[in-house]
Amino acid sequence: MKAIRGKHSENDSAKCESLGSMNSCSPSSAGKDEEEVFYDFQLFISQMKDQRADPIVRYTRSFLHSFVTKKNFWTAEEQVKLVNDFKLFIYDKFLEFEPFKSLDRSKLHNAQEGMEKLLMGKLYNKCFSPLLANDYENLTDDHRSDLVHDANLMDKILEFRFIKPINLEIPATISPKVEKFIQLSGKELNRINSYKAPRDKMVCILNACKVIYGFLKHSKLENEGADVFIPMLIYTIMKANVRSLVSNVIYIERFRFPEYLRGESGYYLSSLHGAINFILHMGEDSLFIPDKSEYNNQYEQNSVQVAEERDRIEIKEVNLEVPKLRSKSPSPSEYILKPLDGATNTVISKFAELFSPTATSQDDTDNREHQSAFIDDETAAAIAHQMEEDDHVRTIKDLQAMFPEMGCEIIQDVCAAKRYRIGACVDALLTLSS
Repeated sequence: MKAIRGKHSENDSAKCESLGSMNSCSPSSAGKDEEEVFYDFQLFISQMKDQRADPIVRYTRSFLHSFVTKKNFWTAEEQVKLVNDFKLFIYDKFLEFEPFKSLDRSKLHNAQEGMEKLLMGKLYNKCFSPLLANDYENLTDDHRSDLVHDANLMDKILEFRFIKPINLEIPATISPKVEKFIQLSGKELNRINSYKAPRDKMVCILNACKVIYGFLKHSKLENEGADVFIPMLIYTIMKANVRSLVSNVIYIERFRFPEYLRGESGYYLSSLHGAINFILHMGEDSLFIPDKSEYNNQYEQNSVQVAEERDRIEIKEVNLEVPKLRSKSPSPSEYILKPLDGATNTVISKFAELFSPTATSQDDTDNREHQSAFIDDETAAAIAHQMEEDDHVRTIKDLQAMFPEMGCEIIQDVCAAKRYRIGACVDALLTLSS
């Protein structure tokens, strides 16, 4: 493990530098994270509704139309270039047209984030590799490679799902407390498939990592760096069993504006890469095995169980007449990634007429753009508020399960004070519980 972690640390340093991160590549030295930066997608939508934003709307609609209609299968490299080039173009245009032209730095950043979210919400089905799996044979090599890596990671997780914290050299002093924090971290990581925007997916990674880091901080191990953090992250991935994790990470790297992959985001994304890479190459030699005989027995028992589970799945697929893909490509049925980003997707769906790729006459567009293309503000605000409330309830329930000795009112007060940021809440509750 130590050799792997040392190699990962070297890779982290190079990657953090390439991502433009801060001098010291560590969570404690990173700048403001994704959750701390002002962000209001509803505000961006309201700005796009302003008649003065018509040039921005037209540029965006034209780009989406060209992207969707000019080619059935872009390579991932082509997609990245097209999207990033358009972002640079449209971000410059923000400085020329109201209501964006007069925005302060924070609001302008919000508009840039909103544009990225809008673009990738519309292009998600074309750019996220698992959603292209139905046409596997016609995929470009890079998208096919994403699916193969997803399948390989799942295979490795199944093969070694029996391992314990000791096998990853997680300190024995914290091992008894590890499981509940790993469970919460895994829940946050699993939410990554509920979102389309690269930023939203990145926040899921940040939340998962901050739960781990908060636990290590409370255990006085935060200064151990990758030697403890990476094994905990590996164990989280093994237990969370996140679908399409490799594709999600690659999607973020491809379509998150590079300037925003700095500091904490850069560090944690690089850490996740290192953890995934370790699992993909996991073998007996990369684990700490105090009792070889016990390990071999557990490995054999798990292998039998995995084979039986796969047989049952194959029989079920045959009975349901589900067509099988090649063994190294995941079944599309495993990737039912519904757009669960409720408030945002409702707004985007109501916004769809404006950005429809189908051709319309200029006169018709002029007449309809500011009449029927938008959801009304009150409805959008109500939906957004309800989604926020639901998310707050989920956070409180998860924390109550983690800290059963804490009173409900205390947990609610902590959540409100920390603005329901899961990492900060865990850190505060750990301090209180001690």
